[in-house]
Amino acid sequence: MKAKFAVAAAAVLVVGVGLGAALILRTASATPAAVALPVAYNGADGWHQGRARLPVIYIGESNVFVRTPHWSRWSGSSAQTRGELWVNTCTPTCSAGHYRTYSAQVSFWRVAVRHGVRYFSQMRLRYRHGRQRDYVFRWGVLPGATIPGWNGGPSSGLSSRSCRPSRPGPRSQVCAARSPRWGGS
Repeated sequence: MKAKFAVAAAAVLVVGVGLGAALILRTASATPAAVALPVAYNGADGWHQGRARLPVIYIGESNVFVRTPHWSRWSGSSAQTRGELWVNTCTPTCSAGHYRTYSAQVSFWRVAVRHGVRYFSQMRLRYRHGRQRDYVFRWGVLPGATIPGWNGGPSSGLSSRSCRPSRPGPRSQVCAARSPRWGGS
């Protein structure tokens, strides 16, 4: 009887140790929790309302924006879509101007972190108006400003025009706010 009890106790011990080891190995090999995808900022709300798969991106003020209803790719390192660029002619004034539209490609890359939120800090906009246009933007606050936005302009080597702010002030951006330079011939 003592022998049967010893064999049973040994069997329980072996099974218990084996299950414990299997549990430890399984826990150690488990994948870590999924990391949240980076967000992007729409250019109108500053650091507020960052989200993945933006439906609209404002560049400069509301005179230039891209509608992006469907994103073909949004990963932890980049995002891409095709959308429609809307540029206000601002003729005779921006409030009385009309919008021109262009098919456009938008891509985000270079993930940065602010207050624990991962976001895309670089954006490229490509469209065709007479010739291929290629603009690169950085999300941030211009010197002397308080509100962040998409700041940038033509990619180097693709345009000989300089980018200057449209007017002084915290929402002053670059070529994007001046539609004649943006979509001009």
